Amino acid sequence: MSSFDRLSDNALLSADQRHALLRRHGNFVLAYSVAHQPGLRYFGNEHGVIAYRMVGRTAYALADPLAPRALWPELLAAFVAARQDVTFWQVSRPMAELLSSSGFFVNALGIESLIDLQTYEFTGPSRRSFRTATNRFTRMGCRVEEVPVAGLDPKRVEAISLGWRRTRTTKRRELSFLVRPIQLRDEADVRKFFILDQNDQPVAFAFFDPLYEDDRLVGYLSATRRWLPDTDPLAAYFLVRRAVETFQAEGVPKLYLGLMPFHKIEDQEFQKDWLTRRAFRFIYTNPIAQKLVYPTQSLARHKESYGGEARETWCAMNTQPSLPRLLKLIRACGVL
Repeated sequence: MSSFDRLSDNALLSADQRHALLRRHGNFVLAYSVAHQPGLRYFGNEHGVIAYRMVGRTAYALADPLAPRALWPELLAAFVAARQDVTFWQVSRPMAELLSSSGFFVNALGIESLIDLQTYEFTGPSRRSFRTATNRFTRMGCRVEEVPVAGLDPKRVEAISLGWRRTRTTKRRELSFLVRPIQLRDEADVRKFFILDQNDQPVAFAFFDPLYEDDRLVGYLSATRRWLPDTDPLAAYFLVRRAVETFQAEGVPKLYLGLMPFHKIEDQEFQKDWLTRRAFRFIYTNPIAQKLVYPTQSLARHKESYGGEARETWCAMNTQPSLPRLLKLIRACGVL
């Protein structure tokens, strides 16, 4: 008998059940977000789920299923039968191959970056920013500490988050879906590092979401980094260096730096949607779009400065025309 004989189109799984799925099958970048992002719906059951959000009649599925890979085809077929108009965002190569074989148009979405913590070092010209940041903040009497959020002044932590967001293009609200909305509280298994000034007050923070496979920790995602507007932007390097050194001492194998949207997309492997490709290239190359929509080029330059390994990621849809579905993605992510 199949594990998916009793599927629910809005599976009401508890946070503990979703976390159990995460620990067994959450070896992809957005796994923690799939399991715990507020506002998502779940298709499946306690054996595995697809996380999604409805915008109009289109289902926006987030990343890979939290399910055994052998059961992906069955779960996907049932999901498509239930929802019909389906899109997937930031999926791995195995999922892209399955979607392509299932009749989806599959487009390159961008590059995910990761670093091998077993070999990563902070020496050499390419790591100068890490050393400069460490020296600069140390001279100011600052240090990085991993401390419970509950032990800090909540107004101060919120001020860091709001102050940082006011300097961003998307300053009006927290993004969601492709970006897990920030949680200014302690969360299960999420690592939270703070820069504390000479008065032990936080001025910046970095949060790291865990990745698992078969109940074994396989890495962390650098999920968010924020600092007060008057804090040196090199705070990001100071935070990441201390986190990397902590994870290295613990034997954590990988640190994932997240998505570089629309960066180095080639679209040479799958049947693609041409309008989707043109839209991605326009956003990435147009100066006005970079300023008003999202600064994808500067984000890619920053993440490439860490010198990590690059992995492709994809999106897919089974219904055309693609333009309405691309526009509704903006709503799914909370940009509008």
